[in-house]
Amino acid sequence: MVAAADGGRGSPRVAPDFANLSDLLQDAEFGPFQLPIKWVEDEKEDDHVPQRAIDWLERRAITNVPETICTMDASVYLVMRSRDDVSKPPEVRGGPRDALVVHATEHNASVLFQEAFLVTYRTFICSHGLINKLITRYVYMSMSSDRASQSAARLSFSILVRVVDELTSYELSEALVHTVTSFVYRLIHEGNLIYARLLRTYTLFDFRSSDIARQMTSIDAQLFHLIETPELLWWAQEQDEMKSPNLVAFTEHFNNVSFWVRTLVITPSNSKEREKYMLKFIKIMKQLRQLGNFNSYLALLSALVSSPLARLDWSKTITDGLREHAEVMDTSHSYKNYRLLLQMASPPTVPYM
Repeated sequence: MVAAADGGRGSPRVAPDFANLSDLLQDAEFGPFQLPIKWVEDEKEDDHVPQRAIDWLERRAITNVPETICTMDASVYLVMRSRDDVSKPPEVRGGPRDALVVHATEHNASVLFQEAFLVTYRTFICSHGLINKLITRYVYMSMSSDRASQSAARLSFSILVRVVDELTSYELSEALVHTVTSFVYRLIHEGNLIYARLLRTYTLFDFRSSDIARQMTSIDAQLFHLIETPELLWWAQEQDEMKSPNLVAFTEHFNNVSFWVRTLVITPSNSKEREKYMLKFIKIMKQLRQLGNFNSYLALLSALVSSPLARLDWSKTITDGLREHAEVMDTSHSYKNYRLLLQMASPPTVPYM
């Protein structure tokens, strides 16, 4: 501890020495921190002697304990803090990754801590790494028949489902998909069909048409707002992809969506299955039109009236459903029908370019 002037009045005060871990932990607005039990000395001769700092070798030795993820209670590895002397239980302020995973999946785990864990876990571990740890813990705990272990296994699987359900597109690596798929096959092999169904692959029909349309509109809007006016001028003169990167990305997205729709419709060998996809995309088109997203609207329309699909036989319901939208693609008078539709739409809109 060091002395410092207090408010300019010359009276000395004691300032915390942040070079010492214990002083750093106690200098806060709430009650004192409780260092992990694994790091605390068994006995202290003098209670007034400040807790010694933790060197990196001790921290590394604790963090890398391989059995931690398979224990029932990892609180001895956690940094805890109580708001006051009577607060129960104390708040978790930090700890090794495995200990945090165990604490979130204990049989008496706090729902509040679980939610905080799911929101913040990406700051200290990647999604694939967390999925591997949760699978390891689930498999280990499910092999035991006692109630606490079975509860920990169920909570581990529950957290796993939440993590998988909230994965973003950039996290879906080939290795991650392989890990989850292999785990699903293991569940099926063990006869655990209920859990396997929770991690099954979703299809287009598992989502509402309005939700799909809103998500497509969100993606289109982000790409559209990146386009700058000079890019349009450069493209009109030279059609140089290097000078109009955002415009090119927007156009490529249109082509990718159109190709995706054609692929989904034409892949099934069963005509009834193909008609299900056609009807689903017609419903999505209606939602896109209502949202003013004419880019994806025309991407879907161009796919559904394309030559590979037009050669197939369709029911009267589908042909009638497409007819009212196909007029928008009429190229006469420089897309007069589309320009009129765009003019009548209420902003904000995402135009076709």
